[in-house]
Amino acid sequence: MSSISAARSCFPPLAPLPSTEGTLFQVLAEGSQRVRLLLVDAQGVERSLDTQQRGSVREVFVAGVGAGQRYAWLTDDDPTPLLDPSAVTVTGDAKFGQRAGRLWSVVSNPPGAIDWQRPRSALADGLVYEMHVRGFTAGGTYADVAARIDHLQALGVTAVELLPVHEFDECEVTTPGLVNFWGYSPIAWNAPMSRYARSDPIGEFRAMVRALHAAGIQVLIDVVYNHTGEQGADSALWHFKRLNPNAYLRDADGELLNLTGCGNTVHAAHPWMRRMIVDSLRWWHHGLGVDGFRFDLATIFTRDERGSLDPNAALIRDIESDPWLTDAHLIAEPWDAGGGHLVRNWPGNERWGVWNDSYRDDVRRAWLEVGHAGGTLARRIKGSADLFPQGPTRSLNFITAHDGFTLADVVSYEHKHNGANGERGRDGRDHEPSANHGVEGPTSSREIRARRDTARRNLMASLFLSQGIPMITAGDEIGRSQRGNNNGYCHDSELSWIDWSGIEKDAAFLRFVQGVSRLRASSPLLRRARFLTDADIDWLGPDGADVDWDAEPGRFGYRLHGKPSGDSDLLVLINLGDAPCTFAMPADARWATVVDTAAPPPADFFEPDDAPLLGEGQVTLGEGQVTLAGRSMLVARSHPPAK
Repeated sequence: MSSISAARSCFPPLAPLPSTEGTLFQVLAEGSQRVRLLLVDAQGVERSLDTQQRGSVREVFVAGVGAGQRYAWLTDDDPTPLLDPSAVTVTGDAKFGQRAGRLWSVVSNPPGAIDWQRPRSALADGLVYEMHVRGFTAGGTYADVAARIDHLQALGVTAVELLPVHEFDECEVTTPGLVNFWGYSPIAWNAPMSRYARSDPIGEFRAMVRALHAAGIQVLIDVVYNHTGEQGADSALWHFKRLNPNAYLRDADGELLNLTGCGNTVHAAHPWMRRMIVDSLRWWHHGLGVDGFRFDLATIFTRDERGSLDPNAALIRDIESDPWLTDAHLIAEPWDAGGGHLVRNWPGNERWGVWNDSYRDDVRRAWLEVGHAGGTLARRIKGSADLFPQGPTRSLNFITAHDGFTLADVVSYEHKHNGANGERGRDGRDHEPSANHGVEGPTSSREIRARRDTARRNLMASLFLSQGIPMITAGDEIGRSQRGNNNGYCHDSELSWIDWSGIEKDAAFLRFVQGVSRLRASSPLLRRARFLTDADIDWLGPDGADVDWDAEPGRFGYRLHGKPSGDSDLLVLINLGDAPCTFAMPADARWATVVDTAAPPPADFFEPDDAPLLGEGQVTLGEGQVTLAGRSMLVARSHPPAK
């Protein structure tokens, strides 16, 4: 169905729908408790109305009420006004992090139809950029994102992946000065976060999407359907806990199962919850223009009513087969806090991309820890066939993400420094693969800073040379640091915001990242839909013969053959050891240096048309050999054989 006709049709079915006569209010409320509708006028005067029961739905039609009406639901069990779980607009507080009063659901008209003019590139053909709307922009709104679109385009970004933009409770953190900055605490799945807008959350969100689409950038959003912001037994009431207690998984004693680490777990196998989640996806995809979804803790979708893993999970099949979602990108974070880890065994079909945490850890260890064999790094570069037999485009490759060290911190810290989170250092990953290169944190040592810069280039170049879907985290390209904090979820401050002065301060690294991104975009060899075969790639030892992974565990190279696509060959040489290593060069072509991670800028990257032939630039060539510095990578492009 076209996006024009779908915009109105995909309005969430239970969201209040205004007409010329009034508005029909509906809410799913299982159980026998009395449910009332609470209306509040512009002067703050409240009135409540009884509802009628129709199956599991309670409803009431209110004449004369239209768009803009604030409302909530009440039950006899508790006087707390509850948000509508199907609402598309929430209002109340004007400023992020400053809870001045109650949040209200708001009646909204279905938005006007838009032909979204979606960019259609495959994710593996471009670059995914994980970003936080507020952390990315000075003003912290959807409208402000457009101010940095030129930066995204210069990086080669073809899809942004936004951290949660549904309405969430940022004020749930009780420690003074801290908030739930990331947004993994949903309270209204269908409502764009109102405090990321100046006045019109739906309109401003849609305008942001249109601006990104016009720039050739797709919009993915991080959706949190695995738990809600109602947390544990003593948390705030928002909706499901009172209206639909069966929305959550519970143990044999009726206590909430906490398989998410967030106090509750959505019962994703429940028919009503499956329906609500699919309806929500339809609304974001067609009504709000989103191109795809990254599903937080998606393993929860495979949990049955007992909390056990079910490889035939109905919700995954519902999403895959829904006719309204056939062109939506689907990306799974395939683990949860209950021990479910399905990177290798994600049950979704070929449409799904899967976050590859093995890629993150293996690539970091190879470059940052001593004594790691090159075979594991080679598997990750080749597309992780050991994890994803479906093909390399299943693998979403990343070095960093929002949770964990930033790239600058990966090469500057060996221990987490999370004291400012108020959790006595118990939060965040305890043992991230990282290296401080001799000093923990900032240093004035030029030698250490140079080693850190080389390490950053090694990690970023590996990402762009790998088969699969590449993703970088916002700010990594300009040296963003969280000062060793690897769990910045609770900081709405300089710790989490991007410091855009990094464009000047870290200009050399930004140039390098832009360069390797262009190299990938211009090289079909690096963006294969199928795994490389022996006809596509030669694995080489330092002597130029077939690599012996046992004899030279950390020194190897490979040659990608460009003849099938009419491209030049690419030669990649890797030295994971500390000492220099000499490699024999293939003699059937001349080679031009494109990337040399050990070289100081600007010799660390050359545009292919300007790349110096080996022996004529920074890299010296002697007797058909080239010597790589320790912990470095060389990428060269073939030229016709010398006459």
